[in-house]
Amino acid sequence: MKKLQIGWFATSRGTTSLKIFNYIYDAIKNNELNAEIKFVFINRQLGEAENSDRFINTVKSFDIPIVSFSSLKFMPELRKNNLEEWRTLFDTEVYERIKDFNVDIIMLAGYMLILSKFLCNKFTFINLHPALPWGPKGTWQEVINQIINEKHKEHGVMIHLVTEDLDRGPVLTYCKFAIKEYDFDKIRQEGVQYELPLIKKTLQLLSEEKLKIVDKNVYYNNELLPKGLEISTEDLLKI
Repeated sequence: MKKLQIGWFATSRGTTSLKIFNYIYDAIKNNELNAEIKFVFINRQLGEAENSDRFINTVKSFDIPIVSFSSLKFMPELRKNNLEEWRTLFDTEVYERIKDFNVDIIMLAGYMLILSKFLCNKFTFINLHPALPWGPKGTWQEVINQIINEKHKEHGVMIHLVTEDLDRGPVLTYCKFAIKEYDFDKIRQEGVQYELPLIKKTLQLLSEEKLKIVDKNVYYNNELLPKGLEISTEDLLKI
C-alpha cells in the first residue's frame, strides 16, 4: 500500500505545534504510520519568534522541505483595511510556493490563519479543532469559555475537512467526554490528552484507506459518513 503523502501547515505561536509535529514524525519513523511528510509550510520567518524559530530549525534537522513565508510582513496595511482581500492575496502567494508538492492531504496543526476560498479549493486540508462537531467555533480559549458560560454537559476534539464554513467542514473523526467540573484548566487538560492520538488515528485510517475523502465528502469503509467517526476516549488512550 502506498504511503499517505502529507503536507503540513503551522504557525507555531505556542509550543503545541512542535509537539504535534514531533509526535507524528516519530510515528512515521517508528513505522506506526504509513505516511511521508512531503513539506511543511509555516507563516513565519526566522527571527520573528522563539517558538517558530524552534519549529523551523527542527523541521530542517529532519531534512523535510520547509516553506517559510511571513504573514506578519505581507501587506500589513491591506490586512488592516481589507482582511478578505489580504487573505486571498496571501494564500495565492502560499499556493505558488507549494503547488509543486504532490500530496494527498494537508494537515493544519496550530495554523492560526483562516484559509481563503481560493486555497481551500486547491488542496484537501484537514484541521484539528478542540470541540465537538456540534460544539463552539473559534480558538481553544474561546471554545472553553463558551462551554463554561453555557454550561455544556460534554466536550471533545475533532478532525474535520477545511471549508469556507469556519470549523464546520465535514467531520472525519471525533471523541467526546463528560464535563465533570467547570474549571478552565481542567477542561483544557482533559481535551489535550486526546488531541495527539486522534490525529494519529485519523492519519492511520486515511493511510489504510478505511477513511476516504471524495469531493468534500467523507467515507468510512466506502460508506458515506455524514456525522464523522466517533472514537472512544478509552481507545485513544491506548494508542
